[in-house]
Amino acid sequence: GIEEAAADPKSLLIYSGGQTRSLTGPLSEGASYFLVSDAMKLWPLGSTVRSRTVVEEYATDSFENLLFSICRFFEITGRYPEKITAVSFTFKQHRFETLHAPTIHYNNKFKFVGYNPPLSTGFNLQESTQGENENAAKPFETDPYGCYSTFLQEKRKGRNPFHRTAPYSQTCPE
Repeated sequence: GIEEAAADPKSLLIYSGGQTRSLTGPLSEGASYFLVSDAMKLWPLGSTVRSRTVVEEYATDSFENLLFSICRFFEITGRYPEKITAVSFTFKQHRFETLHAPTIHYNNKFKFVGYNPPLSTGFNLQESTQGENENAAKPFETDPYGCYSTFLQEKRKGRNPFHRTAPYSQTCPE
């Protein structure tokens, strides 16, 4: 995300993700990404990327990451983004490009940048891809917004252990 933002000086980098794990405490995924970027000194020297970075702290799944990031962009700029670049694990590309972006009418203004962690991390791409297909992509195929599927509703509820409520119906009502 930092590299993409560095390449476009008019962009806004949004780290998205809510307080999804009770064992982590009330620290959002979005805030943790920002803190890691600081701790690891990932900001390019002499760039404005850090000052153009904000967090979105309510999303509980990838659809909400995308939708809520648009709302967060609106809160900051007063307008909707002209284009969106999402950076995530490569195995999520199909879901973002063929399910989420078209659902919110950004398919022609959407770019996905995939990332695979190094093998040394122990990340199992094959296992993650299988889980992606069964537990993420497939449920969104029949319920694009994640509003009716009991499975997706329970997943969101389980990823909201601190019972947070997103403010976007007030700050981004469209």
